Amino acid sequence: MKKKLIFAICIAFSLCITLGAFAACDKNPLNPDGSENYLVVDESKEYQTVNGFGASAAWWAQTVPAGSQSATDLATSLYSEDGIGLSIYRYNIGGGSWDYNAYNDHGAGDFVVFPEYRNTRSAFIAENYDESLSAEENFADVANYDFSRDENALEFMRLCATQEGSTVERIILFANSPHYLLTVSGKTNGDYAYQSNLPAENYKAHCEYLIAYLDYVVNDMGLNVEAVSAINEPQHSWGGENSPQEGCHYEPEELAAFYDLFYDYLGEFNEKNGTSVKMDVFESGNYDVYKSKGRVMEYIYAMSKYDYFEEIDTISVHSYGSPTSVEARESFVYMLRNLYGDKISLEMSEICDMTAGLDEGMDSALWLSEVMNKDFCNLNATAWSWWMATSCDDYNDGIVSWMWGTENGEVTPTKRYWVMGNYSRFVDRGDVRVEGYVDKASDGVFATVFKKADGSIVVVLSNTGDKSADVIIPSVYTSLQAWETSADKDLEKVADGNCSGVYTAPAGSVTTLILKK
Repeated sequence: MKKKLIFAICIAFSLCITLGAFAACDKNPLNPDGSENYLVVDESKEYQTVNGFGASAAWWAQTVPAGSQSATDLATSLYSEDGIGLSIYRYNIGGGSWDYNAYNDHGAGDFVVFPEYRNTRSAFIAENYDESLSAEENFADVANYDFSRDENALEFMRLCATQEGSTVERIILFANSPHYLLTVSGKTNGDYAYQSNLPAENYKAHCEYLIAYLDYVVNDMGLNVEAVSAINEPQHSWGGENSPQEGCHYEPEELAAFYDLFYDYLGEFNEKNGTSVKMDVFESGNYDVYKSKGRVMEYIYAMSKYDYFEEIDTISVHSYGSPTSVEARESFVYMLRNLYGDKISLEMSEICDMTAGLDEGMDSALWLSEVMNKDFCNLNATAWSWWMATSCDDYNDGIVSWMWGTENGEVTPTKRYWVMGNYSRFVDRGDVRVEGYVDKASDGVFATVFKKADGSIVVVLSNTGDKSADVIIPSVYTSLQAWETSADKDLEKVADGNCSGVYTAPAGSVTTLILKK
């Protein structure tokens, strides 16, 4: 009996020690009072350096009339100090589906105003193709290109990059599909799902095609190009009757082998022109390593077998598939770090809200704030880009609404536009994400925290819940400015002065705070 009593006392004592340890662990030294909604900022713990925010010009920019009021308004809204100041411009090198009207009967919705919605113009003159020559010879011949065929898109890019107050810092050229004359199917998507549509004998010709565009933009237009992305979402099916846009499937070894060639082509271009254009890889359609069709690590492993992989320091991924999943992001980052250490950083280069009906309100904007927070905090993304910058129909894929092809069309911002501005207007290239979060947060309250070179702190504070939250600001910060996006405010300045120690985040809002000591 005595032994049982002693045993029970020991168990109870051990349990008390264990519970006490858990209680002690539950105390956050950065929130010593255990306050609810306490903004934790640890400036000493630094993560990734930010490399910009952007959007793609596919496919809408080819419809912007050169020299029009629409062009001016769009450029100002997206890529200037008077707009939200996006810094990454993504120009689409089309596969030429415009030549044969491939997608007039496809796509999301009935695009009455602009039926050629997803068809892309190509500078390559298809009727000049000489069957007596190889594909490589045809696509290497500069006489076979007429860049005025894509004048609207090219001139709009020039306008965005050269306008007064331009915020463009990075231009990236990207292709969804090789030119249709180079594919197995003779189209800008496969005859069937998962068809590898670029035959190996045309790898060099596709390289020539991409280099022709790069040469024109750099040497004829005088613009600085940072990178060329030759392949987009290679693991996707991109084939069959219901393929709604240009795309090309590659198996991992095919992708890796093509990049081996293209890396040499870029090297020759850089040596000849005194440039340092990078090869952007590989626009993975997702980062979910546990999805059977994701295969993201297979593609990375295939590239790692080649010498060029040693020069790759950044991989681009898209946030489709699991846009609000912490686990998908962290498992991918864990596997990547486990294999390659800190050699490779990640950029998030594409996502949109793929739902019918254009949501100009806060629902989609709050969803966007959650995706951006998780991409920065859990994926450790160094850059972040939306898919198409404009929507022209009743579909939720743009950050502004504009009737494609109109010369004086009204540019209408969505709330997503302003929420992107909560980041892009205040977080600059070179700023560093630091440890920051809302401790003991109310439902829907979270934050992303950055440090600027001058020591000021940028906090993007989101409250996606249905109740306001009093967020406690650490007492070390004595100055506070705030810009709010909510149902009735569009990135409006709502505070500027001494920090009272508490900031009330309204329900359904995203607010940028600038904190100084």
